[in-house]
Amino acid sequence: MGEEKKVVIDTNIFISGFGWDAKPEEILKLLKQRRIINYISIAILNELKRVVSYPKLKFSDLLQNRILEFVFFYSEIVEPTQHISPITKDPDDNKFLECAMAAGAEFIISGDPHLINVIEYNAVKIVSAATFLNLVLKSH
Repeated sequence: MGEEKKVVIDTNIFISGFGWDAKPEEILKLLKQRRIINYISIAILNELKRVVSYPKLKFSDLLQNRILEFVFFYSEIVEPTQHISPITKDPDDNKFLECAMAAGAEFIISGDPHLINVIEYNAVKIVSAATFLNLVLKSH
């Protein structure tokens, strides 16, 4: 197997992977197998803490803690030094680009159209879970 891919996984992928399976769950399996290395920033971690507790998700306290522990355990924390704002429709999404640049990540895996529509930024490719899985499976 080749070198692990450096990625930044968007909050929505973690939520979908734990809540509804399918492609995002496959991403989480790659993370557990250490085939990819996920990078997070404090800003992303704070967003995840906020989102897992949304009442509409109906995640139990136990599941909320499991998600946070999983992300914390299988991720490397980086502190972005650059603040950029290429995403103007949802500026909050720029934190994923900032994290990816600080980590030297190759990919951001997201289900967010504001991010996916960027396609690529400073050599960081922004892809859906399905696209990323196709790329990884082809390379092995």
